[in-house]
Amino acid sequence: MSTSLRERAYDQIRCKLLTGQLRPGVRLSNRELAKEFDMSTIPIREALTQLTSEGLLEHKPGVGVFVVDLTNQELDDLCDVRQALECHAVRKTIVTISDSEIQELRECCREMAAVADEVAATGSEYWDAKHVEPWTLADARFHVTLLRVAGNRRALKIVGDLRVMTYAFGYQDRQRTLAQLQRALHEHQQILEAVCKGDAELASQIMAEHLGRKRDSILQVYHRSRMEQETTDLPSITFPDALRDQLQEIEEGAEGRDRS
Repeated sequence: MSTSLRERAYDQIRCKLLTGQLRPGVRLSNRELAKEFDMSTIPIREALTQLTSEGLLEHKPGVGVFVVDLTNQELDDLCDVRQALECHAVRKTIVTISDSEIQELRECCREMAAVADEVAATGSEYWDAKHVEPWTLADARFHVTLLRVAGNRRALKIVGDLRVMTYAFGYQDRQRTLAQLQRALHEHQQILEAVCKGDAELASQIMAEHLGRKRDSILQVYHRSRMEQETTDLPSITFPDALRDQLQEIEEGAEGRDRS
């Protein structure tokens, strides 16, 4: 069996988690996934085993494989792990970051600023669907770039998996306000400024505050989505396939780039 088939199955299932297409508690069928991806059940089974070992899926003996269904506390714990890893990473970037990588971070901030300006120009308090993709990609590239510069591939993979798990729990916030976007943009700009100044302590402090607010938002959306699922039959909001693929490319590109 070609390793590439297992990798393709792994990537496609992981992307379905990332985009919210597989909801918590859903049972996964080898046969249905094999039919959807046009391959045998062998690479599907191996991909499910890998995703289970990474904590994204759960195997229940005699029953099957399910998307993990985390408690509020477990989701909070995951956010704590991400905060610790990224605060450590941003400290390490102070020593190794290059001018070209600083320019990458500046470009991410410019793209987020463009989104915030566009939302402001509409006169609306909230963003709409067309703003999700450019903001999400710029935000992801900013954080992935810092993790890549820190040179810890394990941390890069762990944070990527944590992102998958939070999105799997419906963190596609349709009610994000202009004020929230502007504050997040300001925090990214402050982190970048601290990195440019070589102030590791300040960069770590702002990162902690930024991810702390993001954790609060994730938990609020988690509670709201759970209440909606209990009272309605509406599915969780999902990302378009194009955005899913671009997020995947950002992660794979970061893991594959050589900084030597």
